[in-house]
Amino acid sequence: MSKHHDLTASYGESLVTSEHQFEASYYYHQVREQCMNHIHEISKAVDEFTVDFTDESLKILELLYYDLEDSNCFDYFSMTKEEFEECMGVYFGEVVTSTIDEARWVVKECPLMENKYVTGIEKGIFHSCFPTAFLTIKSVIQSAFLLFIIYINSCKNRKR
Repeated sequence: MSKHHDLTASYGESLVTSEHQFEASYYYHQVREQCMNHIHEISKAVDEFTVDFTDESLKILELLYYDLEDSNCFDYFSMTKEEFEECMGVYFGEVVTSTIDEARWVVKECPLMENKYVTGIEKGIFHSCFPTAFLTIKSVIQSAFLLFIIYINSCKNRKR
C-alpha cells in the first residue's frame, strides 16, 4: 500500500494546488495566455509560421521544434526546451478548441487528491487531462490521436 501512496504523492507534487477550482482555472488561463504570447513572438521571428490555428501551422511549429532540438537553440527564443514544449502543447490545444465543435479547455480536480487540479481538453464524454502544467511532446502525440478519434466521430455525427 505504501508503494501506491508514494506514487500518488509524487504524481500530486506536479499538480496545481488550489483551495477552489476557480483559482486553478485562473492559473491555467494565465499560463495559456503567456504561452500564446510566446507563440505570437515566435511567429514574428519565423516567416513560415503564422498563428492561424490550422493543422498546417502545427506542422510548421513541429518542424521548427525539431530544428531547434537538433541545433539545441531553444535559447534563440529565450526559452528552455521544456518551455517551448509547453507552448507547443498550449497551441495544439488552442487549435483543437478553435477547430472542433464543442471542444473546450477544462480544469478538473484530481480524483486521487484534494485541492489538486489538472487541465485538459474535453468534447462531450471524451476528455484528455494532463498531469503537469500542459502537454509534453509525448502527450501531444497521444492527445492528438485521441482528439483525432473525437474529430472523426464528430464528423460522423454531423452526417446523420
